[in-house]
Amino acid sequence: MPHGTGEDTMLRKFCFLAVTVACLAPGNAVSEGAAFDCVMEPSLVVKLGSPVAGLLRTVEVVRGQRVRRGDVVARLDSAVEEAAVALNEARAESTAEIESRRVRVDFTQNEVVRAGRLVQGNFVSAQRVDELRAALLSAQQDLALAVLNRRLAELELARSRAALEQRVIRSPIAGVVTERVLGPGEYVHQDTHVAILAATDPLHIEAFPPVRFFGAIRVGQRAVVHPDAPVGGAWPAVVSVTDEVFDAGSGTFGVRLLLDNAARLPAGLRCRVSFPDIAPAPAATAAGPRRAGP
Repeated sequence: MPHGTGEDTMLRKFCFLAVTVACLAPGNAVSEGAAFDCVMEPSLVVKLGSPVAGLLRTVEVVRGQRVRRGDVVARLDSAVEEAAVALNEARAESTAEIESRRVRVDFTQNEVVRAGRLVQGNFVSAQRVDELRAALLSAQQDLALAVLNRRLAELELARSRAALEQRVIRSPIAGVVTERVLGPGEYVHQDTHVAILAATDPLHIEAFPPVRFFGAIRVGQRAVVHPDAPVGGAWPAVVSVTDEVFDAGSGTFGVRLLLDNAARLPAGLRCRVSFPDIAPAPAATAAGPRRAGP
């Protein structure tokens, strides 16, 4: 082996070691540490259940379908509740009892007026006038009771409509259906769910930078998210959460960012998030002040 070959090998090792030490130096940590691995996740995942138990009549969504808040996801069998609504509607809409009581009040009131005139000529006894006045009060009470019954019928109708609405399962969020768990004819109860929905606007960007960046990354700070292929691109995001409990095993802390997802970027994708304006705190500051020597 030529003598110069061993010297070249030693030189290459020394240069590699020098470059490695330079990259790990605190002065270069800012430029190398300004971007971190991250994951794009839904801002909310909902296992959609039912407030009441029963048999599913229809399930109106499929996996991958986008839904808006309030869209019907499924319907339970509701024949009994529909019949109750129809019955209470007929009761609440009827004014026959009130009109009958009102006619009775008007008739009795006219009798009292006529009797009051006749009693002055001794054509009607005072006792008869008192009886008519008592009948008028009774008729007025019957009218008030009829009005109350009408109001109670309206409240009963509202209750039956609410019971019917509970048989309709609606989406509480705007998002996408990630899984349809149950189908028509299956029984749903409090321990089961019909479908799983994910809210993808906004997206949560979860990152775990080293603890030396604690204090440098703040809530409200802006960053740029670079999703992996095939999405790609650069998307602005804002820091919404910085954890104050570190992970001692990895020496990291959690950071969550919000990414406005009007472009409908997919969730569950790896990414890189960069903070162009941050500088990490010195290692001694992140670990706490060192004790002075004796």
